[in-house]
Amino acid sequence: MKYAVIIVIIIFLLTACDNADNPSPDSPEKINTSAEPAVYIPYNITYSAVEVDVSQFLKWEWAKAGSDFVWLFQPDGTVSVIHCCGELYKNQFSYLFEGDVLITYGSETSSDEMEVTHFTVAGDSLSLTRDNGKSFTRGKARNAGSALNLSTLIGTWRGEDGTEYVFSSDTGLLINSEQYGYFIRYSELYTLGTLVDGTQAVLQKYRFNRAGNKLYLRCADGNKYTLTLSE
Repeated sequence: MKYAVIIVIIIFLLTACDNADNPSPDSPEKINTSAEPAVYIPYNITYSAVEVDVSQFLKWEWAKAGSDFVWLFQPDGTVSVIHCCGELYKNQFSYLFEGDVLITYGSETSSDEMEVTHFTVAGDSLSLTRDNGKSFTRGKARNAGSALNLSTLIGTWRGEDGTEYVFSSDTGLLINSEQYGYFIRYSELYTLGTLVDGTQAVLQKYRFNRAGNKLYLRCADGNKYTLTLSE
């Protein structure tokens, strides 16, 4: 009897381990969103310097075609999403509009994904279409403010090598007078540039930490930078 009990316990433990390694299809997958990817490959996309009025995206609701999701582009550089149940979920995406490039990083329902695409707006301004086939239809008007207002890194910063970084509230970034765009997702900073019409712009990723007038950046290639806020 004693041995039978021991055998049953062993079989139970083995079964438990197997279930842990192979979760049921009905169980939600656990995703470690804080894990660094093994290799980060910067995105490259051709930039066209078309003039974009970002306020037109802030002023309206945008229904995502083929779904029940409604996107709300917020002045702080994030996207809130109204789900099919009518609930509003904040900070589901971070976004950047630069010329004819739209970058979104986030998800309506699962782990964050990056999408870097060109986009067009219909002549009547009633729809927005990305070149990956995803489109949005303009819906209700909203009172969300008419200008971007990013606040985390605003100001002029200088690196130890003398490089000057000027972050503005409207996602503009000057690095030694060369034009970039930027957006923030939690503790990650993404820069897109240089922004020169008809040339390739690179989306680069940094981990950042701000402590008072110091800004610490760690590039995806391992290089580290310390910037100081100018008075």
